[in-house]
Amino acid sequence: MNKLIDWIKNHQVAAFFFVTFTITWGLGFSYSAVLQKGQFLLFPLVVIATCGPALAGIIISAVSNTQPRQGPRKAFWIAFLLAWVVSALVFLANGIYIEHMSLSPAVVGLLTISVAPVAFIIASVYSRIPAVKIYLASLIQLRGEWSWSLLALVSFPALILLSILISSILGRQPMVAPQFPATGLALIGLVAVKFFYQPFFFNTTGEEIGWRGFALPRLQSRTSPLIASLAIAFFWVNWHLFLWQAEGNPMFSWSYWIGQYALHIPASVIIGWFYNRTKGSILVAGIAHAVANTANAFFPNLDWMIYILTAAVAMLVMILVDKMWKKLPPDHPAVFQTSLQAS
Repeated sequence: MNKLIDWIKNHQVAAFFFVTFTITWGLGFSYSAVLQKGQFLLFPLVVIATCGPALAGIIISAVSNTQPRQGPRKAFWIAFLLAWVVSALVFLANGIYIEHMSLSPAVVGLLTISVAPVAFIIASVYSRIPAVKIYLASLIQLRGEWSWSLLALVSFPALILLSILISSILGRQPMVAPQFPATGLALIGLVAVKFFYQPFFFNTTGEEIGWRGFALPRLQSRTSPLIASLAIAFFWVNWHLFLWQAEGNPMFSWSYWIGQYALHIPASVIIGWFYNRTKGSILVAGIAHAVANTANAFFPNLDWMIYILTAAVAMLVMILVDKMWKKLPPDHPAVFQTSLQAS
């Protein structure tokens, strides 16, 4: 056992990816069971599977911890209960107003139980394990300048709108008013519900806590932000395998996988760029990811070729501006520091 723990401590990135895929792919059958066969009692497994990257980060951090537990248990449990209530309300609001679900008492009870892993992840910000607490600290706090956080909030919607304009100019897709499900204040309300849903399920709590919060800073301690972001993009795409399969996507089509890589590589670099610009803020990375998926939900009929090219140009600009092919200084807040974890 000691040899295994020592190996994990010395190979945290490899251990992270192994645990992530063990959780998500190990429970991957639950996606098709729920989405295709209607076996909704397995939905709690879907939540755990989708939280794989975050849970892996917490597990590896806990195993690698070298300091005694600190602080009272009370803070964690208060945070857990509050996060559980808020997560359940956010999920139910999305179910009612976005998905138009029929919510019987039994369904409400099942969904409330199902969101417990999300509450656990959020509450782990107040973990008594120092390494976990340090790791998750930026989940509840902005770092750096507010301007980068605001830019993260509008970046992907701006890219979508720009791609629509370019597609129209090129004559590929006429610029027509999107068919939104509502107008005025009702539309604003729907966008707000969807946006607040995405960080909880699962762009921040499930994914960004792991991809950018755990893997990126450790990779950046060894290589450049560009190489680190490309490496994460590779795993990020493949991680979706069972979800995309359950959604009925053409998993044996080369063009489908090429399209997904073309979509996720710019996204990985852009989100990584925001993470670094905000001094390693998981919260801002999560906001960028959540707003991208929110915007995609309201603009589903994009000219994806033009959007990918637009995002690729934005990615190239960021790479050139920040010289992302160069390693960050060892003391950069977005670079993992072993001494900080052990302090």
